[in-house]
Amino acid sequence: MATIRDVAHRAQVAPMTVSRVLNNPDSVSLPTRDRVEAAIRELSYIPNMVGQALRNNTTGAIGLVVSDITNHFAIDEITGVSDAARDKGFSVVFAHTESDSQEELRQIRSMIERRVDGIILSPVHNGPESVDFVQKAQRPVAVIGYPMPKNDVDIVRCDSVISARGATEHLIGLGHTRIVMLSGPAEIVTAAERAEGYEEAMSAAGLRAITRYGAFTPRSGNDMAAEILAQGIRPTAFVTANNFIAMGAAHAAKKLGLSIPGDISITTFDNSGSDLVLDPFFTGVVQPVSRMAALTTELLLDRVAQRYSGVGREIVLPTSFEIHGSTAPPPVSEASRY
Repeated sequence: MATIRDVAHRAQVAPMTVSRVLNNPDSVSLPTRDRVEAAIRELSYIPNMVGQALRNNTTGAIGLVVSDITNHFAIDEITGVSDAARDKGFSVVFAHTESDSQEELRQIRSMIERRVDGIILSPVHNGPESVDFVQKAQRPVAVIGYPMPKNDVDIVRCDSVISARGATEHLIGLGHTRIVMLSGPAEIVTAAERAEGYEEAMSAAGLRAITRYGAFTPRSGNDMAAEILAQGIRPTAFVTANNFIAMGAAHAAKKLGLSIPGDISITTFDNSGSDLVLDPFFTGVVQPVSRMAALTTELLLDRVAQRYSGVGREIVLPTSFEIHGSTAPPPVSEASRY
């Protein structure tokens, strides 16, 4: 295996010059840099990053922990953080927790043991434990997607209450009066906030709100919707807290011979955007995940580089609302209140 001295000999420079090309290339003249980089390629030289980490107390890597890799939202987070980190010369160590808070702590511990320079967390819950764990280990941390009222930490998120209210108001504007909310676990803040926004819109319109809490899964969406649809007076619309619940609700409706949106309209959160439109595709709230990921990475790297050491910063980004084929006015025969 080639060494830094081999590279220096091939490029006819001092080993210190090779080190400067690797760590601070702008400090080396372009002809010399080109000669060193050519020697690195010819010899397939790989720097000893472990040794550099010990000398500099940095690894050039950050951690990213997400809760559910099966959700397109998490995939967009991974892509966004990886792109933003790479632009700053950092690599990303990724882990997912299968929505298990204990697994989240295990993955965080593993990353700290591997001496990542900081951690971006898309947590299972918005309790203080995971952020506290990272901060007690004296590692920078930033959170994407959640308010964290019990932590002093950098956050980038959207406002779920306002967004859910808007999604519900869209259905009310189409003439729906029998609208049911199918949400995730009540103890997860985004599920509770999305239900809150729905309930605010229903109350403002003088309509009866019915909320069901379950899991952020197709099966839960199917079960919750099937239970509601089996009752005497069926709703004409569902507001769902994520795309998986929406998929399950649509399956339950179709199993009963109901059409979407002819019999049942559905709005949701975190649909994948207009580049993946199906027919009918879900009308719903789209969060700017790539922008969220880039900003979260920027906040974290500010702390890694010690450019900022103050109180936690919070950035709240607006969502967009895309109208597709899953919403329409209610059937004329069904357009009456509970």
